Amino acid sequence: MEHEVAADLLTACEKTIASLTEVEHAVHRISDEEERRRLLRALSDVIADVLMSIRAPVVRQYPDLEPPAVLGQPDTNLSEEDQKLAAGLTPADQELIDATLLSECASSWRKVARVIGTAMDSLQHQFPGIPDGYYAQRVVLLVSSGSLESQGNLNYMRFSEIRLLGDARSAALYLPKEGP
Repeated sequence: MEHEVAADLLTACEKTIASLTEVEHAVHRISDEEERRRLLRALSDVIADVLMSIRAPVVRQYPDLEPPAVLGQPDTNLSEEDQKLAAGLTPADQELIDATLLSECASSWRKVARVIGTAMDSLQHQFPGIPDGYYAQRVVLLVSSGSLESQGNLNYMRFSEIRLLGDARSAALYLPKEGP
């Protein structure tokens, strides 16, 4: 592929992702939980396809086209208020969050932002207000424990990917059951 065509593709991908972010904001306003979840999953798949099937190969072929990342504060940093919310979680709550994160993973690479977003959506009623940064911290712990494999910078959800590793592939199929 020619450099000029690659540059045009990268620009189109960035515009597409920006538009899909607008779609995501609209989908979050849907009151029907089932419909919202279905549309968010479909949207996540489209975003992942654009990033992995078009953008990533272009950047691999022409790394000079990758704009320098403006990262800002790491996603894993929590405000004092967020830390207080997270401190209220029990070990059982943490296990449920971890199991849900694992259930959103696969043996193929997935963006950490996608995994966290779908896990948060699944648990929004059990853990309202728990920030995505806390989920990002749990992903870091799952990687360090050997349940997940990662690539990229785990401090930034958009710049990292994870996948199941070894025994976690079968363990992720079993979420803890609620109740006794």
